[in-house]
Amino acid sequence: MTSVDLSNVLHIQASVYHADLLEGIEFFQNRLLLSAANCWVAEGEASLLGYLISYPWLRTFPPELDVMLENIPPYADSWFVHDCAISPAAQGLGVGKQLFTSAQKHALQQGFTHTSLVSLAQANSYWLRHGYTAVDNTPQLDKKLAQYGNGACYMYREVG
Repeated sequence: MTSVDLSNVLHIQASVYHADLLEGIEFFQNRLLLSAANCWVAEGEASLLGYLISYPWLRTFPPELDVMLENIPPYADSWFVHDCAISPAAQGLGVGKQLFTSAQKHALQQGFTHTSLVSLAQANSYWLRHGYTAVDNTPQLDKKLAQYGNGACYMYREVG
């Protein structure tokens, strides 16, 4: 992903998420600045098909939604998958799986053997089927997950 892709990324994001979950262009610029090698797009012949935003993070708690980061934690021990969205026109074509597989391979090459993500309620069963385990909630985690909507779940998986 490059900054040239961001207008299309925002368009895809708006086409698949409720307005309460939309993150601004500043968020995407921030993640590109901090971890461009972990931000991916899938391109079709005429348009962007989807994107995946990920970065090194601490496995204990997810970052807040739509918050700028000053840096990647120096002791990051998890590959955090922040967002993966596929254009409605490309859904069902395996684009998400290809993005995730490529990004995960890259994360493994960086030495990460742990991955984490926040699953929206409607995707919980998908991630559970793919080997992720829900983290037991604490009051601090519940507060962070509230930003993602009812039923959101912090999950992790060992990889490698």
